Amino acid sequence: MYSRVAVKDLKVGMFVADLDRPWIDTPFVLQGFLITDHRQITELQQVCQWVVVDRARSTGDEFRKPVKTARAAPWTTSDPVATAKVDARTPPAGTAAPVEKPPREADRGGGGLAGMMDSLRALFRRPAKGLPADPAKLPSEAQRATLLPPSVAVTIYPDTRSVEEEIGPARTAFDRTSETLRKIASDVWAGHPVEIARVEEVVDEMVESMVRNPDALMWVARLRERDLTTYGHGLQVAVYLVAFGRHLGFPRAELAQLGTIGLLLDIGKMKLPRELLEKQGKLTTEEFEAAKSHVTLGLEILSATPNWPVEVLEGIAQHHERMNGGGYPQGHKAEAIGIFGRMAGIADCFAALTKSRPYAEAVSSYEALRNITGWGGDYFHAPLTEQFVQAIGVFPVGSLVELSTGEVAVVVSHNKVRRLKPRVLLLTGPDKTPAAYPIMVDLLYDPLLGGDEPAFIRRSLPTGAYGLNPRENYLT
Repeated sequence: MYSRVAVKDLKVGMFVADLDRPWIDTPFVLQGFLITDHRQITELQQVCQWVVVDRARSTGDEFRKPVKTARAAPWTTSDPVATAKVDARTPPAGTAAPVEKPPREADRGGGGLAGMMDSLRALFRRPAKGLPADPAKLPSEAQRATLLPPSVAVTIYPDTRSVEEEIGPARTAFDRTSETLRKIASDVWAGHPVEIARVEEVVDEMVESMVRNPDALMWVARLRERDLTTYGHGLQVAVYLVAFGRHLGFPRAELAQLGTIGLLLDIGKMKLPRELLEKQGKLTTEEFEAAKSHVTLGLEILSATPNWPVEVLEGIAQHHERMNGGGYPQGHKAEAIGIFGRMAGIADCFAALTKSRPYAEAVSSYEALRNITGWGGDYFHAPLTEQFVQAIGVFPVGSLVELSTGEVAVVVSHNKVRRLKPRVLLLTGPDKTPAAYPIMVDLLYDPLLGGDEPAFIRRSLPTGAYGLNPRENYLT
């Protein structure tokens, strides 16, 4: 027998079977637990208004009887848009009768794909300065399969090398792809067609590195982002897209197509005036219309070369289309946008937000992901935005973070089970003084850092924070 119980009425010995919010948005790791001390009750009172108690699994005869149930109240958030979304999920006010079973996970948002979406939305409504909750476990093969085309079977890619082992090949693949992109730019400026074979060769090399371990190439890409030209933005997008596709379970051939889309989606900008691309400040209406033409210009450039996969051309054509029909160039909406176009839009936006542009400063990876997740539904395909976060992590490899103990570190690799407990390289001491000898710390297995409390990531930092450049310290 299950009952919904107000947190003020909880007692030691009750078995908590469910919460009034996703488990991910709480400090409780186990989904379902027996209250053994008053500390757990205090923690529940801090994050919940009511919980579902399983009296059959509680200890003590008094807990097998019906107990006072909770009056639901709206959850609160400082984000008015998020508030509207949260209020839509708020249980109706009033005293609820005991129920025979806890609310279905799919209905409440605590499990399955819908639950993961709500969980990560809740995560990104949190202030950046706080400690986020652990993201949900990776979705099952069946859940990921629902996002892939029916003809595509999910492919599972276990890491076969460590980051340290894969860094060398990843760096070689990145440099070769970067050089190829420069040659493509020269060809376009000279009026020559883009060679498919040249693109396929470097993209295949990049995909193979990502298949072995995606963290290595994402790490190299973040270290080298300051070296990239305006057109090198596509290389960043390619890396994120391949990581995204690997996570979803696309086969290698589709991963190569995603890498090609990322590499070439901004090729049309090579036909735009440099002063337009490098203008400081807001574009005029006429300038913005000219900038938007880069999609059509890119397709015209590629049309000079036959035999491009239709999936590649479609992904490039649709990477600025938006779910509400407000994108360009065609104003497609919802189902009219293919999965590669949807994925490319998300990865392109993330890469742009996290890199300084002539008209805007870079934001932290956390803030960029928070924005993208908030735009899910209106601009981006909401389930895919959640999967993108799962693919690259709340604190992506290569991003700067500040620890609860004060040190600034760079994320080197993720722990697959606990994404908020990555391996990091400490770049400073607690007072932000650069460390003479940066050291590697695994926040999952060695979290104390000389203190009494486990260290955790307090917040994400934008590239270049405190004047730090990780490539000066590691893997240059």
